[in-house]
Amino acid sequence: MNQTVPNTTAAKRPDPPPTSGAFTVARVFGIPIRIHFTFFLLLGFLSWLESLQRGNVLLELAFIVSLFACVLLHELGHALTARAYGIRTVDITLYPIGGVARLSSMGKPHEEFWIALAGPLVNVAIAAVLWGGMLLLTGRPPTVGPLLSDDFVQRIFLANVLLAAFNLLPAFPMDGGRILRALLAQRLGPVRGTRIAATVGQGFAVLFGIIGLFTLNLLLILIAFFLFIGASGEAAIVQTQDVLNGARIRDAMITRFDTLRHGQVLGDAAELLIAGTQQDFPVVLGDQVLGVLPRDRLFYALARDGRDTYVSEAMVRDFVRVAPDDDLTIALEHFGSSRAPLLVFDGERLVGMLTAENLSEFLMIRQSLTRSSAASKT
Repeated sequence: MNQTVPNTTAAKRPDPPPTSGAFTVARVFGIPIRIHFTFFLLLGFLSWLESLQRGNVLLELAFIVSLFACVLLHELGHALTARAYGIRTVDITLYPIGGVARLSSMGKPHEEFWIALAGPLVNVAIAAVLWGGMLLLTGRPPTVGPLLSDDFVQRIFLANVLLAAFNLLPAFPMDGGRILRALLAQRLGPVRGTRIAATVGQGFAVLFGIIGLFTLNLLLILIAFFLFIGASGEAAIVQTQDVLNGARIRDAMITRFDTLRHGQVLGDAAELLIAGTQQDFPVVLGDQVLGVLPRDRLFYALARDGRDTYVSEAMVRDFVRVAPDDDLTIALEHFGSSRAPLLVFDGERLVGMLTAENLSEFLMIRQSLTRSSAASKT
C-alpha cells in the first residue's frame, strides 16, 4: 500500500511530520524506515496466542518478522519505482495490518500504474524464488496449503501469494485500486477516475466489513474501516486539488495583519487577539521575522508565566515560509498535518500570512464560483 502527499512545484516545502507513534529504525536507499508501536503489540499478542495453541513461540516470531520483511520489500518496490520516475519517498512505516510508503506524488497516470504494480510484483518475485528454491533443494515445490502449516518456507511462500493477490484487488486506495485509478485517469481525467475508483474501493470496504462481522474476523473489519476512510480521504484530496488548480499563495493569503515587536509582552498580544479576528502573530525585530506566536501558545504562556512575559519567550521560532507565486497546494499539504500559519515572503520581506481558515474560505469561494459557472452553462 502507498500513500501520496499532494504534488507541488515548490521543492523547498517541508516534509509532513512523521506518523505519531512510529519511530525510525533504519534507512534503506536513504528512505527512513519506521515502525509503529502497535506492531510490537501484535508480536506480543500472537506470541501469547501461539504459546497457548502450539507452543512454538520462536518459530511464530520468526514467521511474523519474515512476513513483515516481505511487506517492507513490497513497499521498497513502490519507492524504488517511484524514484525511477523522479518521485521521492518521504518514509515507509510498518503497521500491524501492513506497510505504507508515503510518496511526494503518484506522478502521471502511467507512472502511477507502474508504481502501484511494483509492490505486488515484488511479492510475486519472492514467491517465485521460494518456489524454485524448494523445487531445487527438496525436489518438490511449495503448494497452496494452510497458512498455519508447520512448514516455515511453505507459509512464507503462501503469505507472499496472498499479499500479491490481496493487494491487486481493485479496492482503492490499495495497489489494485490505484492501478484501476491510473487506467481510469488516462481516459476520464484524475478527478473522475479517482471518484470512480474510490466508489469501488468503498464497495469492497463494505463487503470486507460484512464478511468480517459474520466471521468475527477483527483484522478484516479493521482493513474495511481503513479502506473506507482512505478511499473517501483521497477522493476528497484530489477533488480539492482540482479546485485549487492554477491558484497561487497570493490568491488566498492575508495581506492586512498585525505583528508583535520583539520587546512587547504577552498582555499586548492578548489585547490584539481580543480586538480582532487574527489568531497568529508574527514576532519581528525591525524587518526581521523572529518567529510566530499562535493563540494556543499565547494562552499557555499567559497561564504559566503571566502577562508581563516577553512575547519572544513564548513564540515558536520554527515557521514555514513560502513565496507569493508558490502553488497553493503547498498549503493544502501543510494544513493536512499542521495548524501553524504559513508566512509569505517576497524575498526577505514579510508580505502576507496564510492560515487553515483562509484556505478553507478560499476553497468555498472557488467551489461556489465553479458551481455558478457550471450552472450558467446549462
